[in-house]
Amino acid sequence: IILRGALDGLAAVPPSSSQLADWRPNITPNGSRALTNAFSMHPALENLHSLFTAREASLVHAVASPYRGRSHFVGQDLLECGSASDVLRDGWLNRAMQSAPVPLSAVSIGPAMPLVLRGPAEAGTWSPPVLPEASGDTVSRLGDLYAGDPMLGPALAQAVELDMAAMDMSGMGATARGDAAGVALPALARLMAAENGPDIGVASVGGWDSHAGQIGQLNTALGRLDAALMKMKDEFGPVWARTKVAVVTEFGRTVKENGTRGTDHGTGGVAFLLGGAVDGGKILGDWPGIAERDLHEGRDLAPANDLRSVFMTMLSQQFGFSQSELAGSVFPDASGVRPLTL
Repeated sequence: IILRGALDGLAAVPPSSSQLADWRPNITPNGSRALTNAFSMHPALENLHSLFTAREASLVHAVASPYRGRSHFVGQDLLECGSASDVLRDGWLNRAMQSAPVPLSAVSIGPAMPLVLRGPAEAGTWSPPVLPEASGDTVSRLGDLYAGDPMLGPALAQAVELDMAAMDMSGMGATARGDAAGVALPALARLMAAENGPDIGVASVGGWDSHAGQIGQLNTALGRLDAALMKMKDEFGPVWARTKVAVVTEFGRTVKENGTRGTDHGTGGVAFLLGGAVDGGKILGDWPGIAERDLHEGRDLAPANDLRSVFMTMLSQQFGFSQSELAGSVFPDASGVRPLTL
């Protein structure tokens, strides 16, 4: 599951340290549920918190792809093609299908095949007739496109900020964007849980670019994602017991809030691993801290963990890939990257 637009990992899984409130006096979530002594979970993620407690979910904090820029275009493309620097024509999941120890089938939810599944290996795509448009992702990509334009860039940014601020003040949050997760994720689970259903599934949920009015936007968006994940689990039925799900985003957001009660494009983010086949209840990887001396470029959560490690863990545990296959044919420039130690 790809959350397009850059989910704020520090809002979804805030550290317990008082440092976060110092950086974010106006947008630190209230009522977060404790995970460990060091971390809690956003109050809207009630079901995900329950899965963590039931050891059916874990997370990786301060995680990022090798990309260190701030473009949604490039960040999402590199996440999906699995490369450190070059946008390849095929995706890492398609390359995995080509070199898998056992034959694999795949499907994506949406009107077009995502890059992560493009390539010589055959994969299907299916679009529910009522799937809402991911308009937030569209706006994010337009922002990247017009960033260098002296007239269109500032005009679009101002319009987005005013729109988000108005929705935050009215309490609407992300309601204007439609519940894409609530449609796509259960539909994907139904396809995969059917007899002879596909082994691999991909879905995308847009609308995570929280430059302004972040509290209202994330309260609604995270709540919808949380409900959709539980509906997805229900639709998997008994297949859930042998399922792993990765929820990822192209990069994180700045540690410090901006002037419109939001956050800007950052680096380190958060990824979730869930499913009946996950040995959960763990916060995986390294944590760099959010003291000023620890920040990447003086502004971002440092990328202490490689997102490709998450993907490698999924592939090795689910389908029996060797390390040489993962760091060779699947992720061609990842010789120093290893699966997570669970």
